Amino acid sequence: MKVRNTARILLVNEQNRLLLFKMKDVTVTSKENPQGEPVWFAPGGGVEKNETLIEAAKRELWEETGLKDQVKWGPLVWIRNVNLFVNKEETHFIEYYYFARTFETRISMEHFTETEKDNYRNHYWWSLDELNHSRELIFPKQIGRQLPPLLQGNFPKIPVFVE
Repeated sequence: MKVRNTARILLVNEQNRLLLFKMKDVTVTSKENPQGEPVWFAPGGGVEKNETLIEAAKRELWEETGLKDQVKWGPLVWIRNVNLFVNKEETHFIEYYYFARTFETRISMEHFTETEKDNYRNHYWWSLDELNHSRELIFPKQIGRQLPPLLQGNFPKIPVFVE
């Protein structure tokens, strides 16, 4: 089985709202989402060869939001292991989540890849209450319940595994 390391960013604004993207990619499915329905998830993407996790996170955040200098980076806080089917081939994703804060809520998608442009549906700054009560498909599953300690600056000494 192929393995793909991914760097993701839990980007939070001054109102403690979390940025998530809604994407629809029918070539990426899972047991929980067999039809490839639209899914909300944190900005991020694959780690390139000879790139560290934090370098990948910073590059991906810039590519997907245009944000660079407006971001205060925190630590690596979560790790998520998930098997997805990419073009019907099972791939094991290891997602590394960094916490970061920004004062800027306007984002630019001018550096999206063509695939990202095709799959993009929406982006939104979610409140904790919205995350905990939404019927939308959001990953990681317990994001609204696991985020509060991070918002208070209580970071784990080592990254926590999430689903």
